[in-house]
Amino acid sequence: SGAASSSSPAEAASSSNGAPSAPSAAAAAAAAAGARPNIQLPKNFDPAEREQQLYKWWEESGFFAPDPAATGPPFTIPMPPPNVTGKLHMGHAMFVTLQDVMARYARMAGKQTLWLPGTDHAGIATQNVVEKQLEAEGSSRAGLGREAFEARVWQWKEQYGGFITGQLRRLGASCDWSRQRFTLDQGLSDAVAEAFVQLADKGLVYRGAYMVNWSPRLGTAVSDLEVEYSEEPGHLFFFKYPLADSDSGEFLPVATTRPETILGDTAVAVNPADERFRAFVGRRVTVPMSGGRTVPVIADD
Repeated sequence: SGAASSSSPAEAASSSNGAPSAPSAAAAAAAAAGARPNIQLPKNFDPAEREQQLYKWWEESGFFAPDPAATGPPFTIPMPPPNVTGKLHMGHAMFVTLQDVMARYARMAGKQTLWLPGTDHAGIATQNVVEKQLEAEGSSRAGLGREAFEARVWQWKEQYGGFITGQLRRLGASCDWSRQRFTLDQGLSDAVAEAFVQLADKGLVYRGAYMVNWSPRLGTAVSDLEVEYSEEPGHLFFFKYPLADSDSGEFLPVATTRPETILGDTAVAVNPADERFRAFVGRRVTVPMSGGRTVPVIADD
């Protein structure tokens, strides 16, 4: 009819007989501009996969490092270093949560924030693990010698020491891993030695005689946390504490499962509400096996 007409890109992509033809460059560009990414969302959210991807992006982007453009005052938290040989427990989860909240809040408040991570060498625990490995191989610490054994411990640390830091990452800890420290790093070891020398010079640390958990195999003392407790049948021992000011044979009966501590007695405590022993308060008794040493009787309810 000679009338002018216009057609859409979709219409222009068809031939006169209705068969589809190749779209023009303009039509393809228009279609691409309006297209949405074809992302298939899973039916269920998988935190094990997505959280690790997100944390890796955070860390690689440097979001945990102090921001030099921050205008607020510096804010620093050193992490209480978990044992490099261990695995996280509820105590670690608690302090990581608390410190992470404080660090993230400080960043949002515009402060130059550093949460400094690190791990502890856990000397005795690490030595114990490595010695068990040597026993399985038919060797021993004494058989290797000091230098070879120390090299073996460092080898073990490099191979297995990153397990606990991986767990910290899984918790989402926003600490600056580029500054991670280890308590046997040379700089830290020098600082510890200097601190102990200063404390010793001031008389604030000293060597004393006290009861310890002694390991015959390791040849050293171990902490209460590294002791495996077991219930064993015991015995209750009864002792007479004679009244020092009485000639009639009066005594105060004391029962204990630890008779070896009697020689260290400094007092005997009784319940003042107990009519049997109320009259003893304020008097003195003779400690058995002490050669006549006397101690006071005190009230403790």
